[in-house]
Amino acid sequence: MDALECISTRRSIRRFLNVPVDFETIMTIVEAGSLAPSSGNVQDWKFIVVDNKDLMKKISEHSLGQECVHNAAFLIVVCSDPEQTEIHYGLRGQRLYTVQNCAAAAENMLLAAHALGLGGVWVGAFDEEKIRELLDIPKKARPQAILAFGYPDEVPDYKRVKDLRTITYFNSYGASIKKIHRVLRDYSVDWEARIRQAHTTIGRLRENAQKATQKAGKKMGEKGGSLFQKYKEVFNKGRGLRRKKHRN
Repeated sequence: MDALECISTRRSIRRFLNVPVDFETIMTIVEAGSLAPSSGNVQDWKFIVVDNKDLMKKISEHSLGQECVHNAAFLIVVCSDPEQTEIHYGLRGQRLYTVQNCAAAAENMLLAAHALGLGGVWVGAFDEEKIRELLDIPKKARPQAILAFGYPDEVPDYKRVKDLRTITYFNSYGASIKKIHRVLRDYSVDWEARIRQAHTTIGRLRENAQKATQKAGKKMGEKGGSLFQKYKEVFNKGRGLRRKKHRN
């Protein structure tokens, strides 16, 4: 499937078949995460792949008991590693950029899984300290998200998406109409734009005509005189012949 189809058809899957996923597929999904954009390309993330069922059960217990975490084929815990980000971007980098970067990586992995025929769900409700303890995550790193993956055992409901007109603004927050003059029926703005366009077009044609005339004149001059001079020479020659004939 192409990218737009993958984006528009992806859904959160919380029920999975009891079917293992091969290692190559898992690593393909991880690689998709590593290709996500990051601030200054710092790639301040670490991915922990969890496929041990006992460990997954413990993680589930500290994730509000969500069964999708326990019943998935495998988990990917996305951790931020903000040391370099903070060096380059300070407190904003540590508090915001690392979160944004990990979020981009997580979405990449969810889309890759969907494209490969797997289902996935993003879990954000978990006890950070317990997850840190279970997975030996150092203090300098922080678990940002738990992604559960597996082959789907459900058909998700239709996703209701907000109308673009209610979430899209133009040039400033709250400006939901790009061309307000049309709503107010002030068509003079459109007419002025058309007139400017016409003037621009006419001006461009005039410039092209002038360039063509100058080019022709230059070419004629290179061959020996202007067009006017040519006509003058022919005229004078003809007048001289008429006078000579009249004398005879």
